[in-house]
Amino acid sequence: MAPTPAKKRQRPPAAPPSEAPAVPLLALLEGLPDAFFLLDAEWRFLYVSPRMAELTEGRCGTGDDLRRACPSLLDLRRHVRFEEPATEQAAARFEHGWPERDLCFDVRVRPMESGLLVHCRDITGERRAREELRRTSETFRSILEGTTDAVYTKDLQGRYQLINSAGAKAVGYTVEGMLGKTDHELFAPEVAKANAANDREVYAFGRTVTYEDAQPGAEGPRVWLSTKGVLRDSEGKVSGLFGISRDITQRKWAEEESRRHSEFQEQLMGIVSHDIRSPLGAIMNWSRVLAESGTAEEAKHTSKRIATAAVRIERLTRLLLDFTRTRLVGGVAIEPRSMDLKDLAAKVAHEFRVAFPQRLVEVEHKGNTQGTWDPDRLGQVASNLVENALKYSPAETPVHLAVRGVRNKVVLEVRNAGRPIPDNLLPHLFEPFRRGPQTARTLKMSYGLGLYIVREIVQAHGGTIEVSSSEGEGTAFTVTLPRRSQPTRPNGPPPPPSL
Repeated sequence: MAPTPAKKRQRPPAAPPSEAPAVPLLALLEGLPDAFFLLDAEWRFLYVSPRMAELTEGRCGTGDDLRRACPSLLDLRRHVRFEEPATEQAAARFEHGWPERDLCFDVRVRPMESGLLVHCRDITGERRAREELRRTSETFRSILEGTTDAVYTKDLQGRYQLINSAGAKAVGYTVEGMLGKTDHELFAPEVAKANAANDREVYAFGRTVTYEDAQPGAEGPRVWLSTKGVLRDSEGKVSGLFGISRDITQRKWAEEESRRHSEFQEQLMGIVSHDIRSPLGAIMNWSRVLAESGTAEEAKHTSKRIATAAVRIERLTRLLLDFTRTRLVGGVAIEPRSMDLKDLAAKVAHEFRVAFPQRLVEVEHKGNTQGTWDPDRLGQVASNLVENALKYSPAETPVHLAVRGVRNKVVLEVRNAGRPIPDNLLPHLFEPFRRGPQTARTLKMSYGLGLYIVREIVQAHGGTIEVSSSEGEGTAFTVTLPRRSQPTRPNGPPPPPSL
C-alpha cells in the first residue's frame, strides 16, 4: 500500500556523523538503484536513500517518526509491531506492489543494534516475467488438455515426463499411470520395440520425423500419424524427445472405402455392360429364331425367352435410373393414392412363387393395413426385399412377408433364415455400391443399389427402414410407414407426413 499523501516539506539537515553512515559508505549507498532507509529504536528515520526519497516524494525525512509521517509506507504495519521498539522486531521479507508507479519491490526488514534497516529491491521485471510465464504455462496447459491429439515428452531413458489426458486415454491409461514409466513397462513387446526404434531414429538424426504406424488402442487397433523430435536444454544439449500422435483411423478407413467404392463402380460398369449386352444379344438371336420358327408352340417358347431378356434389361435400367435420379434431384418422386398394403404383399408374393416355384414365400397380415402411398414404388420396395431375402437364404427355408397395422402406422416386414449379416456391414447396407456377404450365386445378381433405392423410396413416403440380423432370429428388414404420405417435390425432401 502506498503512503498517504502529505504536504511536501524540506528535508532537515543530515544527522550528526556519529548517527549517519560514514561518508564513503554513504556515497556507495546513494549510488545503488535500490531503495532503503534506516530507523532508530524509536522509529525515527536515520537515513533515507535517494531512490526511497523519490518514491515517497520527500515526505519521509531524517528525524521523522515513521509511525506519524508515513504509517502506510510499504504496508510495514502488517509485518512489524509499531508498539514495540524497532530493535526488537523480527526479520521479515515480503513483496510489495506500488500501484501508482506500476512497480513491485522485494522488501527485506532486518533488525540492527541501532534500529531497523528496510531494503527494497525493484523486482517489477521479474514479476512481469513470472506472470508472463504463468500465462504462457496456462495457455500451454489449455492447449495440451484441449487437443484430441496425444502429446507427450520422454527423457533420455525413455521415461514419460509429460502426457496429456487424450494421449493417456487413447492407450488405456491415466496420466498418473504413465508418468515415469517406459514403453516396455506399459505396452506389449512388439509395440514397445517399434516405439523404441522410432525414438532411436529421432536421436540418431537429431531432427523431427513424421511417420504412420498401426498400433493397439483402448478401443481397438488404431492408425497413428506421429511426429517426434528432440528436446534440448538451455545449453543446446539433447535432453529428451517430444511426440505428437493423431488418430487417423477414420481417415484411413474413409480412404480405403473410397478406393473400394471406386474399384467397385468400375466393376459395376463392367457388369452392367455385360448384363445389358447379354440380354440384348438374346433378344436379337431369338427374334431371328422367332421369324424362322415353324410352329405356334415354338413361337410361343421363343417369345417367352425374348420377354425374359427384356425384363432383365428393364429392371437393370430402372435400378440405374432411380439411382441417378436420387443423386441429381435429392430423392425419389412418389404419387400416393389409396391402397391396401396387404393386397400389394399378396401380389408380390404370388409373382415370386411363379418365378421361383421351388421356394416358399409366406404372407401374413394383421389389423388395418390401408393407407395412402405410391403402390408402384412400394411394390418396388417389397419386391427388392423379397428378392434379397431369397438370394441370401438357404433354398429349403421360407421367406416370410408380414404386414400389420399399428394405430397411425403400417409395418411391412420381410424375414429370412440363413447366416446373419456381419456387424461391421450392418451400418452400411443402405449405402450405394455396398453389398452384403457374397456367394458365387449372389455375386452375379447384386449391384449394391437395391437396398439404397429401397431406403430412398421409404424415406420419400416419410417412413423408416431398419434391419436386424442374428443367428437365432435370422435377418429382418422392417419398413414403418405413416398412414398418409404426401407427394414429394422433385427438387427437395418430402414434406412431413399427415398422421
